[in-house]
Amino acid sequence: MDLQPLPRPAQPDPYTVSDRQPLYDSPWIRLREDHFRHRRGAEGRYAVCGFVRSACGVLALDAEDRVVLVGQWRYPLETYSWELPEGGGDPSESPFEAMRRELAEEAGLTAGFWEPLAFFHPSNSSTDEEAFLFLATDLAPATTHQPEDDEELLVHREPFADCLQRVLRGELTDGPTVVALLALQARRTGIAAAMDPALAERFFQRPTEHPAPGRARWQNLDPA
Repeated sequence: MDLQPLPRPAQPDPYTVSDRQPLYDSPWIRLREDHFRHRRGAEGRYAVCGFVRSACGVLALDAEDRVVLVGQWRYPLETYSWELPEGGGDPSESPFEAMRRELAEEAGLTAGFWEPLAFFHPSNSSTDEEAFLFLATDLAPATTHQPEDDEELLVHREPFADCLQRVLRGELTDGPTVVALLALQARRTGIAAAMDPALAERFFQRPTEHPAPGRARWQNLDPA
């Protein structure tokens, strides 16, 4: 069934920006502060965190319907986390290229079948981060398996149904992992919708081929 577009205001952007100041820049994130006036009268500052790389993840399923999970210590949370193989897609590579590499590096696997599963913005109130999630099957050992020198990883396979329970129990909390598992469950329970073709193409294109407005803004901080 085709869905009608969700409603939106005739003039959706209520902000007038007078100044944008870069505060921090690194190979991974960048930070700026914008000064704005809202059309309802409020004036203030908006801190925006930009992600240089795209968030990418893959729900890799084996022939026994088990999910490949990777365990690692998450520094900001100071806790151990089980999650899908994930990584930051470099601007010079597509999400697909990034995840083929990450699946081999983190889990020692390749996949014979790949398809886009879900796209979302993990934290759209403060960042421009975009997340591309794949479904991958027909798994086989990779010829190379070399985690990065700042990674200590465990690999585990967990039945898909058990993963869903662990999401609801609060054991699996990583954002891309939760979204991917629930997206596949939605498919399996009959909620089927074709992804917009232009969005699906982005899974196989480099970010420079489709700059999203928020991410393109970093190339021009002129307030106009």
